[in-house]
Amino acid sequence: MRWVGLYLRSRRVPLAAVVATGASALAWVTWPYFADGQTINARMLSVTVLIAAVALGTTLSGADDALDHSASARWPVRRAVHLLLTAAGIVALLLVTTVTEARFEPLGVVVRNTVGLLGLTALGATLLGAALSWIAPLTWTLVAIMPWMEPSEQLRMQLGAWLIQPGDTAAATVCAVVLAVTGLVAYTVRGCPLRPATETAPNQ
Repeated sequence: MRWVGLYLRSRRVPLAAVVATGASALAWVTWPYFADGQTINARMLSVTVLIAAVALGTTLSGADDALDHSASARWPVRRAVHLLLTAAGIVALLLVTTVTEARFEPLGVVVRNTVGLLGLTALGATLLGAALSWIAPLTWTLVAIMPWMEPSEQLRMQLGAWLIQPGDTAAATVCAVVLAVTGLVAYTVRGCPLRPATETAPNQ
């Protein structure tokens, strides 16, 4: 199992996990001081998932791009497993709070927002590289949590603000699933683009 440890360190997973855990813990600890309800609302949930997804999005590429695209390892399988385990890790991290007074729920919304934002992050990593994978999920989240964006029966609102729609909103769920599947397939097949040699060369 030594290679697992090497893989995790090469992808900076421990640091990203600390950031994701810290964001979840901060939202969980501070929520009771700013709201009367026990359930952390969709806007705070979305921001927390965003931070976790962006932090873990940096782990979607390693230090050696050539190695990540070599034929010596089953990289598509590893990339798919990496992304799926990341999604499961974020969901598990948030659901731990269900045994406390302040909690991230319902489960359907937690899963929907996690897979959708992580899929968007993976798609950004595939197109722009892991370092810029945050652009798309951050932009969409900022739009969705604006004060004038609310749960709505209008299809365009359900799609544009899918992050804050109720869990039984079919259009929001479909939007999240499409983003998740598209990001998973694109990242699994292509991985992150090769960076210029000057960006990956060790410091002299």
